[in-house]
Amino acid sequence: MTTLQRLGIIIPIVQAPKAGISTPAMAAAVSNAGGLGSIAIGATDVAGARFMITETRALTDRPFNVNLFVHAEPKADEARAQNWLNALRPLFQIHGAEPAATLRQLGMLFRPITVLKSLGRKLNSESQGN
Repeated sequence: MTTLQRLGIIIPIVQAPKAGISTPAMAAAVSNAGGLGSIAIGATDVAGARFMITETRALTDRPFNVNLFVHAEPKADEARAQNWLNALRPLFQIHGAEPAATLRQLGMLFRPITVLKSLGRKLNSESQGN
């Protein structure tokens, strides 16, 4: 017997558990349709997680996925941070910008969307042989 069969999943689809987007109603609808519905509780507190799980259980008797984050406390590594900044420098320069001088614990001080769009265009161009 496969895992899907043990869970009673008849459609091999797993709903992506997107924090802030997936809801108990959405997860229950996917599960009730035969897939594996998902809720994301990593961006909420214990009371919010309890509510989402209870609400999903009230809307379906089928299995559903509960996704959460378990992160280790970050440790500063200045040499590693500087290596990342140096590696990203050419992507910033494409847009006439410079990366931040340092990293903060929760992210870099720059506009990542611009850099990611540039990287996406570069990868797309390379994949098409340009």
